[in-house]
Amino acid sequence: MQLVRHHPAPPLDRYIECFWWSQRDASQDYCEHMLPSGRAQLVFALQEAPILCWSSAGAEPIVWSGGMVHGPQWSYYVAGPKPRGAAAGISFRPGAAGAVLGAPLSELADHHVPLDALWGARGPELHERLLTAAHPTAVFRLLEQSLGAGIQRPLLMHPAVAHALASCLPTCLPARVTDIRRAAGYSPRHFIALFRAAVGLTPKHYYRIQRFNDVVRRLAAGSGAPLADIALASGYSDQAHLTREFREFTGVTPTQYHPSGAWSPLHHRAQGRAAHG
Repeated sequence: MQLVRHHPAPPLDRYIECFWWSQRDASQDYCEHMLPSGRAQLVFALQEAPILCWSSAGAEPIVWSGGMVHGPQWSYYVAGPKPRGAAAGISFRPGAAGAVLGAPLSELADHHVPLDALWGARGPELHERLLTAAHPTAVFRLLEQSLGAGIQRPLLMHPAVAHALASCLPTCLPARVTDIRRAAGYSPRHFIALFRAAVGLTPKHYYRIQRFNDVVRRLAAGSGAPLADIALASGYSDQAHLTREFREFTGVTPTQYHPSGAWSPLHHRAQGRAAHG
């Protein structure tokens, strides 16, 4: 599989971490657990075949084509076997997707929303233009032009939320979240409401996801370090604590984790339909 990433120029770089384009030369016959990152994603299928995903175990499949918004996820969701062909996507910065998508992240969290439900005819029109792009550079150019023109308002993130996100480290402990909230001078309820409105998740859950992301990056890189050492380095109290949270966010244990590649630590390779059952 080919994968190309592109970092947008200002002012879009305030909102978007990167654009990406991928090309599969053969169909992918397995499912993937798409692990949470705390961010929203916008994905365009640049081929004809529909794509399946499941929001949770036992849920009805979501069948989509064109453009799909995956809101910030509280845990993993399942993406079904994927067809041969190209796809493109946008990885938004935490708390910034609402200004581009035109919808509060608190309404998108843990949801998978067709782009035309948010943008109307503008979504399919952009998709049609992307289908005509001959190479990744042209795809990225179209995305920058369209998204730059479509920003509905400046990103005016609440200073307390912006400070909390800037202070977030992978090993940030819950006590640190409390310190940030106290420094901002807000009650716990008010601070949680501000954070969730911007990011789509509560601050505690968002920080837990960042700590978990640090673990999967280490595991996908194949360092070979013992799990107990990784747990301590990533801010967990012990290996058992890491394993509990890992299973919550992936559906498997650390020893069962099988990333699709070192470049995609948040894609756990699972087998067949049983992966979401």
